[in-house]
Amino acid sequence: MIEPSRHVPLRTPPWSAFEASAAIEEIVADAAAHFDAERFWPAHPREDGRPDGMANLYFGAAGVMWGLDYLARSGATRTRLDFRPVLPRLLEASTAEFAPGQYSAHGAFLLGDLGAALVAMRTGPSADVADLVHERCERNSALPIRELMWGLPGSMLASVHMHAMTGEPRWRHVFTAQAGRLLDDLEDTALGPLWNQDLYGSVLPWLGPVHGYAGNMIPLLRGWEWLTRSQRARVADVVPRTLAATACRSDTGATWRAIATRSEPPSLCQHCHGAPGIVTTFSDAPFGSPEFDALLVEGGTFTWAAGPLAKGSNLCHGTGGNGYAFLKLHRRTGDPIWLEHARAFAMTAIAQCRDARAELRRGRFSLWTGDVGLAIYLWDCITAEPRFPTVDVL
Repeated sequence: MIEPSRHVPLRTPPWSAFEASAAIEEIVADAAAHFDAERFWPAHPREDGRPDGMANLYFGAAGVMWGLDYLARSGATRTRLDFRPVLPRLLEASTAEFAPGQYSAHGAFLLGDLGAALVAMRTGPSADVADLVHERCERNSALPIRELMWGLPGSMLASVHMHAMTGEPRWRHVFTAQAGRLLDDLEDTALGPLWNQDLYGSVLPWLGPVHGYAGNMIPLLRGWEWLTRSQRARVADVVPRTLAATACRSDTGATWRAIATRSEPPSLCQHCHGAPGIVTTFSDAPFGSPEFDALLVEGGTFTWAAGPLAKGSNLCHGTGGNGYAFLKLHRRTGDPIWLEHARAFAMTAIAQCRDARAELRRGRFSLWTGDVGLAIYLWDCITAEPRFPTVDVL
């Protein structure tokens, strides 16, 4: 189930917090040097031909602005950039970018203007921006659920973040209404309770934390205190059953297919599909059992056996994102081996990032697919306190 072509050998330098801090400063300096107030950041050649100046939270300017601001707020970097003057431009660009898309009626967390509005609220809060976020979140109540990027799970997570920023009760009202609908649409199957994702022209039971089951569960776990007692009991019941029923186990551990009903062996071992994202998501679950925790450890074992990713150092499908599974297992189990694994992946990711920057003489300016996300992972390896960007913290 491990495809060698998708992975690279682990680099051998020992963990160094000094080296990790230096890499963070390099990434921040590179992003600051390439920023343009009108065009934001240039697109990377590996972003599938997307144009310069994208504005969204996933691979656009909103994510980079948030990441750089978060690194400064956290004390990870000495560099602090003031993006407040460009927030109107960011909102304008994100709305224009989002409008022609097939899901423009949705409050899209990662790929729409909802994410940019959240960043604007964090860095330059105002009542008007809060109202924009609320309007976008409410739109999803009458739309197909989709997944974390588009639709209900993203607006629920946005509501959790907004409540933390404002304390306003309206965010809980949006969340609770949408949580009820989300759980009502969970369907019993031979592989445990699942959602079918109506996405990009197909209706399929995706499993991962971006497009599927885990991603739909993320806001329910993050908003746990807002769920009713019966809703908590349902989540605590269905998650272990579904993960056990869909797990693909071997001598190297456990992983999961991208789509639950496919019969071929799983080929992807990255945050968005496969063991790393499942482990990262559900290691935060406020429930457990010996069997459930053992399954999560099996997922971490598989991720370590597979090794760093050939796609690079990023979060969504790179070495840094896979490393979060180890950080989360360290917090859940207390076993120091997982922190050692996370830091070993960090040293490899630093080398991957530097190699790619030397090749192109510039970095990859995005949060989920680029260098800023890696910088946050490195900081979490230093502090041993995992906070996955825009999911656990905003």
